[in-house]
Amino acid sequence: MNPIKLISLLLMLCIAPVWAALDEPKPSQLEAKGVIAMRSGEYEQAEEVFRELIELRPDSYVGHYNLAAAHCMQDEVPEAIAAMSNAIALGFTDKPQLYRDSHVAALRADPWFDELMNQWDALIDARRAADITLIEGLFRKKIESRTDETLRFELRSGHDPVATDEAMGELQMIADWAHRELFTELPEHDLSDSPWVMIGLPDRTGFARWAITVFGPEVRSSLSSVGGAYEHQQRRLVAQDLGATLRHEFVHVLHWRDMSRLGQVHAPWIQEGLASLIEDYDKRGANPEPVASWRTNIVQRLLKANRLPSIEDLSRIDMNSFTAKRPLAQYAQARAAMLWLLDTNKLDEFYQHYCAHYHQDPTGYRSILAVTGQEPPELEKSYREWVRSLPSVPETGADLSATLGIEIENGSGDGVVVKALPGGARRRTGLKLGSVITHINGRPTRDLFELIRVLGDYGPGQRVTLHHRRGTVHTISEATLIAR
Repeated sequence: MNPIKLISLLLMLCIAPVWAALDEPKPSQLEAKGVIAMRSGEYEQAEEVFRELIELRPDSYVGHYNLAAAHCMQDEVPEAIAAMSNAIALGFTDKPQLYRDSHVAALRADPWFDELMNQWDALIDARRAADITLIEGLFRKKIESRTDETLRFELRSGHDPVATDEAMGELQMIADWAHRELFTELPEHDLSDSPWVMIGLPDRTGFARWAITVFGPEVRSSLSSVGGAYEHQQRRLVAQDLGATLRHEFVHVLHWRDMSRLGQVHAPWIQEGLASLIEDYDKRGANPEPVASWRTNIVQRLLKANRLPSIEDLSRIDMNSFTAKRPLAQYAQARAAMLWLLDTNKLDEFYQHYCAHYHQDPTGYRSILAVTGQEPPELEKSYREWVRSLPSVPETGADLSATLGIEIENGSGDGVVVKALPGGARRRTGLKLGSVITHINGRPTRDLFELIRVLGDYGPGQRVTLHHRRGTVHTISEATLIAR
């Protein structure tokens, strides 16, 4: 199939979109089996495995790409071209990988490859159009549309224009922070031929429909605990809140771009630790500054109970174990480790050292020893002393000395909702039943955890500025906090 036909096929995908699920255990096992066969030189066996993988996941490009590699290693170039064409039609758009992968060198020697590269920009544009249609399929009502040409993402939102603009501004702020503190070489990397990322912020109905296609029907009973996800294969981020989840998953977008640039897949504690880092922040001037949170509270409790694993143990956990076995504790530990490196001005040095020495130690443990200049016992001692020094962050209303004196609950993603207003509270706060509190003194309060953490910095009698909305009408009022 030539590139022109590939572009036509991509445009057809706009008309008949298919939602792909994340890797299930059996396909993942098949893929691993095929990779082992490739490494062992058993290319015919690998071909059989990848064909089986395609049968299980016909809508994923992974099986087709790997099948193309298996054909290339058997000098079956026409068959490899057909398989790679299918992979590209299904969403494979990693140009550096095509140049880097030694298993597809035979493709690079064929005139087909030169023609493909000549039309790469048109292919990326077609993929962008197809993906926009897919993401807009999550929405039933009016969609707010935003585009960032520099960061190469399309955002589609079911929230009102003000909330959508606030989300855009926060994403751009986070990108500036991440490029300054972490992925310092990424802004210099030419993204002009890189795929676009789709960001969807749907209403609850659209989010539920997406979650069921990704995680399966059983997720219906636990939707409130699923904040969203970034699906790297599809270059698609979907979130049901504009707070911690959106921030977390957007750092994954930026991190995956850097990993793709480097041809690396970083250790789970590094991926999730970096993404969790910006979930909770306060601003210093115009810049976000990650702070202690309910996650660091978890690490403090583990330390007090003498159950906090070493950083070395954390660094060796694979992704399946990281997300399946006590995930709250794993994420908390990963965030705390990254926050420690940030607080000690070692985070950028650690990340750069890790990327440079990735193939010597993919876990990153040697890099943390190198940049701190410490041996394991000393490293653990200094880290644990830092954990003990962290402030305890309020997690429930009972932890606060001052409150708004109202009843609240989590809302639809952009803030907490006023559930009840005791006598005098309406006059004292300017709030009404159903008001959604989005900020306190300009600090986001997208969910209960965030609102409680912010309120923890104030005392009874203090005046705060509330940003809130009812429907699509946004309002500002002054409120006096009262003793709990």
